[in-house]
Amino acid sequence: MNLIQSTIMTSLPAGQKKTPSGWIAFNAPCCVHNGETQDKKKRGGIMNSADGTVSYHCFNCGYKASYVIGRKLTQRMRSFMSYIGIADDTIKKLAIEAMRHEESDVVREKKRFVSFNKKSLPKNTHTLDVWLEKYVAQDLTNTQYKKIDNLLNYLKSRGIDPTWYDFMYSEDSYFNFDQRLIIPFYWRGDVVGYTGRLFEPSDKVKYVTEVQPGYVFNMDAQDWSRKFVLVTEGPFDAITTSGVSILGSEINDIQRELIEGLNRQIIVVPDRDRPGEKLINQAIEFGWGVAFPEWHDSVEDTADAVLKYGRLFTMKSILKSTETNKLKIDLKRKMYG
Repeated sequence: MNLIQSTIMTSLPAGQKKTPSGWIAFNAPCCVHNGETQDKKKRGGIMNSADGTVSYHCFNCGYKASYVIGRKLTQRMRSFMSYIGIADDTIKKLAIEAMRHEESDVVREKKRFVSFNKKSLPKNTHTLDVWLEKYVAQDLTNTQYKKIDNLLNYLKSRGIDPTWYDFMYSEDSYFNFDQRLIIPFYWRGDVVGYTGRLFEPSDKVKYVTEVQPGYVFNMDAQDWSRKFVLVTEGPFDAITTSGVSILGSEINDIQRELIEGLNRQIIVVPDRDRPGEKLINQAIEFGWGVAFPEWHDSVEDTADAVLKYGRLFTMKSILKSTETNKLKIDLKRKMYG
């Protein structure tokens, strides 16, 4: 563990709890600094990686910060350090320490290689193709048949073709996976996580997600003949437009590195809500393009647009409305609210 990691870990609030996926959970200190009420449900999470990376994510207000060894200490990470009580002079010393690492040729070579650990899917998980074969052959129990029928109806209601992604389903009742559509997360062909989305009415949490810090969804599926990449917030948005998803509304350092590593025009398509503003601000900071398609007010994201207008029209409207100039982006943002 490097000096920056150890300083952060020893400064975390009391009452920490380690989750099965490796996150260390605690009451998030950032919420009160970002217009939200004080977190009392341990919605803040931090994860350390063996390569020296430390990532923080608040699952309440959405604040993200990370430090990647070999890179500068970002302002967001400095702010997080301040939130957990690290003194300003200590933060300045750690910033110098980060710069020292940045000068290392060994570290510079190391940071080019990003990897994610393999993860197991829920028990008895099979691809939707396997379940559909049994569904068509009527080789299912009444309960299984009803579940698959409800799952297919859910996809239809979202305007999503079952063949657009490697969707999966599990009969495991743990975390109600038997009521969830499973979307596996791939990295270089390996499963490195997943999200399970409820497809039946329930008072349970809508998504159950196993994701590693810095992961960008749908990178494996990118068409290398494309001259652009669409950056969206949710997995369904990425699936319906063949883009990538940051699985949230803020981009961390690793995600930025991976997306820019595609070496093509980057177009952000934010959700049309307040959290989407954060993504627009980051796009301006990074010099990325932002799309402002003229969709009906009922359309909240690209997945909704595909359902209402179809894939071809949605793609054309995104590309046609993309702005790269900061002043024009700010103007369009005000125009479309």
